[in-house]
Amino acid sequence: MLSDFIKKNYKSQASFVEYGYGQVEPNHLSAQRTGQIYAQLPANKDIKVLEQGQFVKYDYAAENGGEVNFTGAGEWMLVFNEIKLYREGQMDCEFAMVKDNYQARIYSPYDWEQPEADKQAIFLNGKDADGNTSITLGENTYAYDDVTGPVDPYEIHYNEDPFHFLGRYKVRKMPEGTTMVPRVFKTNVGDIFTTNTINADSLALGDTLAPADADGILAPASEGDMLWQVVRVYTLPDNQKAVKIMRIK
Repeated sequence: MLSDFIKKNYKSQASFVEYGYGQVEPNHLSAQRTGQIYAQLPANKDIKVLEQGQFVKYDYAAENGGEVNFTGAGEWMLVFNEIKLYREGQMDCEFAMVKDNYQARIYSPYDWEQPEADKQAIFLNGKDADGNTSITLGENTYAYDDVTGPVDPYEIHYNEDPFHFLGRYKVRKMPEGTTMVPRVFKTNVGDIFTTNTINADSLALGDTLAPADADGILAPASEGDMLWQVVRVYTLPDNQKAVKIMRIK
């Protein structure tokens, strides 16, 4: 059977998943209306797999410009990537963000920490690029000539020292060891989605869940900064067991 093939080749980190990886069926996610969807930070180099329905921290204050991890400040964000499968007949449960499948090398075409240098081709206003008014060659010192006029109020684009140009800019590389940039959703109280990305043997109506500190996977909990309540014991489109959950805290 197809499910046996998938179970053999794709192993979820969440025990509630019957075969394949964890899934998300969005029922009412406010981020789809508020625009609170983020996909700018690379996943920490030690994260090997991110499944749909896992939770992460959007740690913008981390070194190297920020990263997605399980330890940053702020609230948990829902991992909900666009499903990308390239063979006909593949099922949604075969998709997860697996580090070995991604080879991102360039983070940005511009590295803001290494800005291009301001260079000067010709010096006409009595100063060089460093502000010096003269140059010493051997025993002789020569003053730079100021051959430009003062600011002209009738010329709005007048530039007394026009021969400046910017040097070559540098690209921003991905932090060492990182290869993937996940898409994450900010959730709010009242949000609802269906998932099986949960570490639990069984679940019942009214059970409460919270992301685990170690891996961001939902697990039974009665307290925490974020709580989700089971509002329906359900199934996914592929008939795997799942629950519909609503954020209550």
